[in-house]
Amino acid sequence: MKARMPKPKGAFWPPRGFCRSFVLDERTGLLTPRGARHNQIQDWSGYIACLALGRGGVKLNTFYLEFENVAAPGDPVAAPAFDTSEGIEYYQGLSGDRDYLRVPIRGEPSIEIASGFEEVFTNGVNGNKLVFVGMSSGTAGVNGLPFSDSANSTIFGMALVAALDPTDAARDLVFGRMYWTEAAEQVPKEPSKQVVVSWEQSFTLEG
Repeated sequence: MKARMPKPKGAFWPPRGFCRSFVLDERTGLLTPRGARHNQIQDWSGYIACLALGRGGVKLNTFYLEFENVAAPGDPVAAPAFDTSEGIEYYQGLSGDRDYLRVPIRGEPSIEIASGFEEVFTNGVNGNKLVFVGMSSGTAGVNGLPFSDSANSTIFGMALVAALDPTDAARDLVFGRMYWTEAAEQVPKEPSKQVVVSWEQSFTLEG
């Protein structure tokens, strides 16, 4: 029996992605950068990969934007501790002043080249990094909490999700999660403005 190759130190599959947030002024079209952080990949990512690669028809097609309705504009939100085993049950259990928006990925993710692989792939032709983009929408979270500037709604976390059925959030599979832990990175809902997020997911052998 052939011995299994040891896993390189510090390597994991898939590696962490990278998340960014922006504020979009819907009146002017101005896009202002806000936060940028690495995410954590959840255990459910393995099942999503099995379905997508082995059976097809499953896509990373949805963002969760987690928010809290704070007492006053600019109040910071304390991000929760979480481990890789947590899935949809966390979001189903949100209550009180916390809820989440379930928004679709806008269009198809672009395929780009991860840093260090420029000699392997051809720009504009192929690559090993997906870039997903989404935007806040609606006036209430999935669990019914109001989402608005008058409610002092503040987005402080996001997740990349495979929605097996767009009409049934209970079947969603959470690929990865991320939180903006600093108040300066968290994004309050403002009149005539929306929060735009991007998620860069590279597929390499190292994070």
